[in-house]
Parts: sequence; C-alpha cells; structure tokens
Amino acid sequence: MRISERIYLVGSGKHGNLMTHPMDCNVYLLDGGSELALIDAGSGIEPERIVASIERSGFAISKVNKLLLTHIHGDHGAGAYYFHSRYGLEVMAAAEAAPWLERGDMDKTSLNAAKHAGVYAEDFDYPACPVSVGIREGDRIKVGDLELGVVETPGHCRGHVSYLLDHNGTRSLFAGDVVFAGGKVVIQNIWDCFIQEYAESIAKLNALHIDSLFAGHGPFLLTEAWKHVGMAHGCFQRLEIPPNL
Repeated sequence: MRISERIYLVGSGKHGNLMTHPMDCNVYLLDGGSELALIDAGSGIEPERIVASIERSGFAISKVNKLLLTHIHGDHGAGAYYFHSRYGLEVMAAAEAAPWLERGDMDKTSLNAAKHAGVYAEDFDYPACPVSVGIREGDRIKVGDLELGVVETPGHCRGHVSYLLDHNGTRSLFAGDVVFAGGKVVIQNIWDCFIQEYAESIAKLNALHIDSLFAGHGPFLLTEAWKHVGMAHGCFQRLEIPPNL
C-alpha cells in the first residue's frame, strides 16, 4: 500500500490495520529506484503475507536487498531470519543489539519476559539471524538513490535506532517504537527500558523537526509530525510520562 512518494506499508498487525499477521509491527518498504529496503521484519509468523503485500504493491521481492531493523523485539525482528535465509537480505541492526539477534537471545530481546506476561505464545519462535552491518549514530545507509541517517534512540529498549530520510524537501522518520502519533510512547517493565534515556531520545527527535512519522505501530503521519513528537517532549520536560500506546 503506497503511503508516500517512495514509501509503502507492507505489513501491519493488531496495533495497526491488520494487513498481515496480528503480531506484526508496521513494516515499511522503501523504494530507492534501483534497489528496495524493508524497515523492520515483523514477527516471522506467516511472513509470506508481507511478501505478498510487497508484490501487490508492484515490486518483485528479488529487488529487496536490505533489511533495516529499528530494534529486535519479537514483533520487529523475529522475521529477520526468514528474509535473510530465503531472499538473501542484508540485515542491519544497532551494533549493541546485533549480537543478541545473532544468537537469538531470549533474555536480551525480552522475549522470555514477554512470554511470561502472555504477550507471546509459549511456542513463539525467535530464530537467530546473522547481521551484516552493526550500525551506530551518524551512519549513512544508501538505498538506491536515497540515503538514510541513523539516529540512536534508546529508551523503549537498548539497541534501538531510528532512520531519518530527507527527500524532496520532506524530512521523514522511521521511528520503530520510540514515538507514535499523538505523542505516545511505549514504556514497559523490561530490563532495558529507561525513562531518562527515553526523554533524551525524544528531545533529540524533537530537535529534528520532522515532517512525516512512520512509527512501528498505529497510524503514520505525513505532515506536521513534529507536533506529535513535541507532545511527548513536553511531557518529559514537565517531569511527566507521555501516554502509553
């Protein structure tokens, strides 16, 4: 589903529009002309539905050669192995989180905690996946004729990054789970969710004055996204907690 000039929504679960498996995050396809990239991989449950969505959007899966992960929680990263092993996608993740993905670490990904809380079924599988590139703040990633900047945005979890795209006068952010429409956030009782880091990340994003927000769940925003980031920033500045998604 085309949602912007170069951006397509190809996966979305129960916290979005249910176009693919309910456990999927929002999965975006970035059209760089000569090559394509996925932003996040979904849950790995029925990943062929994401492939079908890519093809319905008019693209061959063979043209997709990069997978950019915002973080490695199960709904965003557990599908990485499928896309890497079946279609050869080059997987990129935060350098801090890359070792956890490569060994399918059930504790560092908070999957054991999430299963205990009933978020995931006990038989939910998170296969280990090789990481081609461990990325850091300020790195630049080429996708055809487009270029994204890496912004480290911990708070929701460690090893969380966002991707900034400046194209044709519009500044867009692929934000994973750091901020959502309405200035919402996701603060959870997991080992690596830190409120102070969250506030610092939101302050960093607020300074970017983004136009469009492509979050990991819920609606995307095509204009004036900076207002929504500003809502979350204002809460943190008042020593309050923004509303939870």
